[in-house]
Amino acid sequence: MESVTPARLGSDLEPLFNPSSVAIYGISDRTSTRIAQNMTVAGVPFYGINPTRGEACGIRCYPTIGDCPAVPELVVLGVGHGRVEQAVDEILAIGGVKAIITPGLGNEAGLEAAAVSARISEKIAAAGIPMLGPNCMGMATPGFPSPWIGSLHPTFAPGNVATLAHSGSIGEILVSLGPRIGFRTVISAGNETVTDAADFVAFFASDPATRVVGLFLETVRRPAEFEEALRLLAEAGKVAVVLKVGTSEMGRQAARAHTGAMVGDDRAFSGMLRYYNAIRVDDFGDWLEHLAVFSRVAGPRGRRIGAVTNSGGEGEYFADKAEQAGIPFQSLSPHLTGRFLEEFPNFVDHVGNPIDCWAIDDDRVVFPRAFQLLAESGEYDVLVSAIDHSQWLHGGERELARNIAEDLQAATTGSDLFPCVITVTTADPPIEDMLWAREHDIPLLKGTLPGLRALAARLDHEPRSPARRQVRPGAPIPGEGALAELESAAVAADYGIAYPRAIRCADPSQAVEAAARIGFPVVVKIDEVAHKARVGGVALNLSEAAAVEAAAERMGGRVIVAEQVQGGAEVLLGSVRDADYGATVVVGVGGGLAEQLDLVATSLAPLDADGALRLAGSLPPLLRLLGGAVPEPLVEAIVAVSRLAAEHPEIAEIDVNPLLVTADRAVALDCLIVLGGSE
Repeated sequence: MESVTPARLGSDLEPLFNPSSVAIYGISDRTSTRIAQNMTVAGVPFYGINPTRGEACGIRCYPTIGDCPAVPELVVLGVGHGRVEQAVDEILAIGGVKAIITPGLGNEAGLEAAAVSARISEKIAAAGIPMLGPNCMGMATPGFPSPWIGSLHPTFAPGNVATLAHSGSIGEILVSLGPRIGFRTVISAGNETVTDAADFVAFFASDPATRVVGLFLETVRRPAEFEEALRLLAEAGKVAVVLKVGTSEMGRQAARAHTGAMVGDDRAFSGMLRYYNAIRVDDFGDWLEHLAVFSRVAGPRGRRIGAVTNSGGEGEYFADKAEQAGIPFQSLSPHLTGRFLEEFPNFVDHVGNPIDCWAIDDDRVVFPRAFQLLAESGEYDVLVSAIDHSQWLHGGERELARNIAEDLQAATTGSDLFPCVITVTTADPPIEDMLWAREHDIPLLKGTLPGLRALAARLDHEPRSPARRQVRPGAPIPGEGALAELESAAVAADYGIAYPRAIRCADPSQAVEAAARIGFPVVVKIDEVAHKARVGGVALNLSEAAAVEAAAERMGGRVIVAEQVQGGAEVLLGSVRDADYGATVVVGVGGGLAEQLDLVATSLAPLDADGALRLAGSLPPLLRLLGGAVPEPLVEAIVAVSRLAAEHPEIAEIDVNPLLVTADRAVALDCLIVLGGSE
């Protein structure tokens, strides 16, 4: 069900998290025992409302909400769908309630659920009261009344990670993780008919107890408000880590441009997240490791990683996975290698990274000293203990893992080095190790590759405030549908996109004359056809008049003759106007392989130079194609296309493919603009 309310980003949601008093409307021993236990906090008045009981779940009951000694700030609706409207009417009539949670109105209510939900949601929204649900597990906030209908274990620990999940089962997993991740709160958002993810993200942006926001989303009900909430979060220097399920298939199958065919709703969503400095992951395990590593208060000073392990094979595996995660390890300098060999001759003649300390010396000598030498060298920014921490280890193996972690902590204390423990297995570490790691603010990550991916994300993440997207619209571009190539190129040229010398020709004889004026070699292309290569409408590197004439005749006579520009990397550059998020700029590997390889990255438009550089640099295959660095002409072209798309809401798609890029220039070898967009 869609939200029935206007934007509520300015609403006060504090009574949901820290109510001064609470109540369960319809409390009973049969259905309310667990949630009553979770809501019972010393010093917070708790009222039961049940006209047929004097006491339930150990809580005193009152016949109506008006009979309570005081009006509760937070009320949980514990009645069934047949009585919930009456309960809402009573709550709104008495006044003073500041937040409502509705766990029910899910499948148990059958066909009546939607209609009842719509009626109560409209009333609650009109009263200006935030409501969590319906059809949710509630919310759990360590140390505060937690209206959560499941069990909460004592190891559900407080911290700075605020999470919201559209799946109640995911919420149950989060509250049952143990103490490895400390939570500000866990929210099961349910159907979000009054208060939704956008409202909660905006609240977390200004909440001093929140550092990291984890979102498990099935949908975004109010895209514009959600985008605004992410902007507030980024401006507050906080990060959202997003796992979105139910990703849509490519949404524009009828698109006339390469870009439109490749960028659907889901990729536009990723581009929106990128613009607001949020991180998207596609695996639940990766999501948890990202939450763990971003919860550490102090960030890394750089990307240089030194690791210590107790196995040669595991060390090699660790190094392989680090390269796969985009954070390859650097070798020790000759000077640092010499220091290791001087103190530990058993290294013989090689000290790798990770450093395999097994059997080099007594473990209480070599491991502490290895971390000390790395820390003292100044060659590294991050120190990692790559040692297995499994709850199934025992005896000396168990002690070794913990001892080495303490060696890491000792070597980094008092410095600005970033310590991290990455355990090889994905089994849960011993609970004592989890508690120790949280006490010392050291991320304890599960699984080599998930852990390294999360660490890489933390190393790459730089808090920044995104630019405002509002731009002054340009003069409307005349025409409709797909513009011809030369007309498209002329529009792009006004924004600084270079295009080769080209002449439109009506017949083969004009094509020969045009080639002579331009100078051989030339390109002959069929005119006014969007996908020329698909119909054999491109002839390259023609060096004589006869070849030009033959190509023009084969293409029907009406052609474009253009200068043959050679040398450089072929890049795809374009834009698609998304129904939810507007102008989206796209960059990727171009040429004939663009659609086959589907190697693109997206962001919202417009972009400044820094945003354009980040976008192009985020796609490793493109970066390799460019020789490892993004040249300035490509940055300028990305900025230009993003401005063109942002300033002209009538543009549905832009497709520049290929854009031929060198260190000195970027030239559009083909250009297509499709009109018909709107915002």
